[in-house]
Parts: sequence; C-alpha cells; structure tokens
Amino acid sequence: MTEPTGTTDPDSAVARVSPAELIERARRANLFFRASYEGTDADRVRLPGAAVDELIHGLASGVHRELCQIVPYSAVGRPADLFSRAVFRQLAQHATVRRMYLVPGEGVGSDDVDRQVDEDRAHDLHPVKVAVRIGGEAAQVPMTDMWLIDRQVVVRQEIGRDGAVSWVVSRQSEEVEQARLLWETLMGRVPAGEQQRPPGPELTRSLLRSANMLYAMAPMSCGPSHQDSVNCSWYHAAWQYLRLFDMVSSPQWHAEFYTRRLADAVRGGARRVLISGTADYTTLAFVLDAIRSGTGDLPRKLDVHVVDKCQTPLLACHWYAQQLGTEIQVHQADITCPDTVRSLVAGGRFDLVVADAFLTRFDRAVAATVIGSWSALLRQGGTVVTTVRLHPGNEWPSSDEPDDRHRVTDLVDDFELRFRERAASWRGLLSVQLEELSAAVRRYASRMESHDLGDADDVRTVFGRGGFTLSEADVGDVDGELVRTKYLRLCAALSADDSGRSGG
Repeated sequence: MTEPTGTTDPDSAVARVSPAELIERARRANLFFRASYEGTDADRVRLPGAAVDELIHGLASGVHRELCQIVPYSAVGRPADLFSRAVFRQLAQHATVRRMYLVPGEGVGSDDVDRQVDEDRAHDLHPVKVAVRIGGEAAQVPMTDMWLIDRQVVVRQEIGRDGAVSWVVSRQSEEVEQARLLWETLMGRVPAGEQQRPPGPELTRSLLRSANMLYAMAPMSCGPSHQDSVNCSWYHAAWQYLRLFDMVSSPQWHAEFYTRRLADAVRGGARRVLISGTADYTTLAFVLDAIRSGTGDLPRKLDVHVVDKCQTPLLACHWYAQQLGTEIQVHQADITCPDTVRSLVAGGRFDLVVADAFLTRFDRAVAATVIGSWSALLRQGGTVVTTVRLHPGNEWPSSDEPDDRHRVTDLVDDFELRFRERAASWRGLLSVQLEELSAAVRRYASRMESHDLGDADDVRTVFGRGGFTLSEADVGDVDGELVRTKYLRLCAALSADDSGRSGG
C-alpha cells in the first residue's frame, strides 16, 4: 500500500514526499519565480531577452506617432538586429522613428556608426550621433537599448550581474518622464557639437585599446615600486579599466587646471619636461596636448622625459607616444634617489616638472625628499605643476560609532559595486570578463594606500621649504576613489637661489 504523502517513517525523523508532490512543489517554485521576475504591476512587465523579436513585432504595430530609440555603440551592427531593422524601416513609413547612437568618446567606432547613420537615412529614419564619455557621466546614461513610444511607454534593456538580458516595458509615469528628460537632455547636445568638448585630451579610444594590454602586461612587467615594495601588478593591471570609468585619481579630475597651467608653461618657453611618477600615459597625454596647442603640431622627437620606478607605466607612455607619431624618453628609476637626480640632470635641467597625485605615495619625510629632487632637477624659475590629495578633506560615511568610520570593508564593497554598475553596460567593449575585472578592482581598492601629508597649509609650507614660490595653490573637490575628498592644485616656481640644490 502506498504511504500517505507527508507521513514520517518510524525509523526516520525526515518526512517523505511523493514524486507527485515534488512536481507540484517545483511548479509552485516556477510560479513564484515568474511572479518575482515578471512582476504583477499592471503598468509594468518584464520579458526575457530571448523574447526580443516578439516584443519588437508587438510594440512596433502599436506606435502611432513617434518612436525614439537610444542605441549604444556596442549594439551597432549586431546580426540579431536584422529582424528589428526590417520592422523599424516598415514602421518609418507611417510614424517618425528617431534613433540616437551613443558613442563612447570622440572617434570611437565612428566608421561603423556613420555607416549605420547613412543606412538609417536611406530608409527614412532620423538618426543622430552623440558622444558620451565613459566616466561618471555614463553612470547617468543607459548604455543599453532604450525606446520611448509616443512619449507614453518606455522600453529598456537590462543586463543582470550574471550577464542575463531582460526587457522592461513600463507606462509608469515616473519612468516615462525620466526617459523623456534623458532623451531631451542628450538631444540638446547635438547642435553644440565641439563647443561642449571638455578640457583635456580625449583618451577613450586609446584607453579602450590599451586597458587590456596593461592588464595582461602588468604581471610580467611590474616589480617593486612606490605603490608596493614587492610587486605592483595589482595596481597597474586594474588601473586603466578604473581610469576608463573615471574611478581613480588622474589629471582628468583636474582637467581645467592642468590644461591651463601646462599651456601657460609651454607658451612661457618650457621645452624640457619631466613627468615624475605616473600610473599610465594620462599625464603624458595632457603634456603632449599642451605642446600641440602651443606649437600647432608635435615634433618628431620631443624633449619630454618620464621617470617611474615601475616599468609598466613607462611602456604605456612609450606606446602612447608612438600612436601620436612622436618619441619620448623614459627612465626606470627612483626619484627619491640622489643617483637618479644626477643622471637626469646630466642631460640638462628641466623647465617643467609635472606630477599628478604623486606625493601622497610617500610619508611626509619622503615627500619632502621628492620635492627636494624636483628642486635639484629644475632650472632657475622652472615650474612644478601637481596635485596633492588632502586627507583632512575626506568625507567619510556617517556612522553611529565614530571609531567605525574608517572601516574599509564597506567602502571596498561600494567601490566594487560602483565599478560593476558603470562597466556592466559597456561589457561589449571590454576584453576582460566583468567578474574577473571586478575581482581585480576589489584587490586594488583593498590594497591601495595614500599617505596623509596634512592640510593645504602643510603642503604649501613644505614646498616653501623646498625653495619654491607658489603662483597657484587652490583647493578643489573631487569624487575621490573610496570617498569624496579635496585636492590641492598647485603651481610652484623654483626661486632663483635654490636652483642648484642636490636631490635626496
């Protein structure tokens, strides 16, 4: 006789369930999952990514006046779009189809997008192209497909943490209004074009090409450095991907300051330039941009030097210079060492030293040594242009227990999450899997160290003691890496009686 469902074996404390009950439980689990996935809101529905053809066919026939589409660059030319293109071309015969292509930076994929724009116009669609930097701004812009139907229904693609694609269709007023405002904001950029170009060199194209190169190269080319006395590959491997998403300190955080000050130095006659410490080629790019703005072109060979203790950023700088058809000189050496200073000075003193967020790699005593080295390297009246993180300006998260405000665990979690959110929509342009990159980003956030050199007056004082006269020393707010903070943006000229000091 069959044992009743749910009875307990006398020899066991575990209830026994019949096969039919197991199937029923699985059916209920499926219903619960579908309800949680698809939702029960009458104004909003979610569909799996595989349903896209049916979704397009069903929605296109319901467009009365206008369909506005945001199309990220990574979606251009997908073979799966052949069906949707045919549907939208047919729709364009009785409704207005507007299509906005988001391009990650100037010049990235322009040929592909331009071909698609020409094809759209040939089929009576209305395409435009908008450049969007992959920085913090991109966190506010959907880098997945989004459609706005008759300004009443919004359709957007979502990509889960596991890479699974789904589609959300909503007529909720808040979501529709957000989509409408986003569309109008982005459309407002189209007529302005170059007029809204931010200061500094546009590096998105270069970063997309070199980020994976440095990621692969760092484990082989990194060694002891100012970031790590044993091996800094954890630093340089993740750096350019973080740089791509504007999550690490770089000259881009101070673009107006560097652009203005470097251009002033070039106009003032600076020709022999030293970049002291660098994570990649971003500082070099700002220097070369200033030289080009002053002379109209880049000479075949420049008197631009880069010194760093690690080989990896030097290789990156050499690569970038080659892309621009010019040559620089790189030196794998320790700027705190007197022998390094003597070797560099042997070729002549420098007009300009540039260093971004470099001094906080050291404690106060060694930072003073670095400033002494810069003093010894510069000619009389030579200039230092740099930025210094001011730790007293850190905006730590609020906490009920003051002693807990410096706990790094939650900050590291937040840093990794922010990276995932920014990178997820761009994963089509990345050569490394998101999970692998996230692990590298977490290692970076866990191990990165920045030394407290005091407040702005403390930093100004140590430069004064090093023989410098400050022409600019202003404080600016930045988003920071783990926390918001302040930076001192500093331009200092070497006084006449201090140009012969010895480094170290």
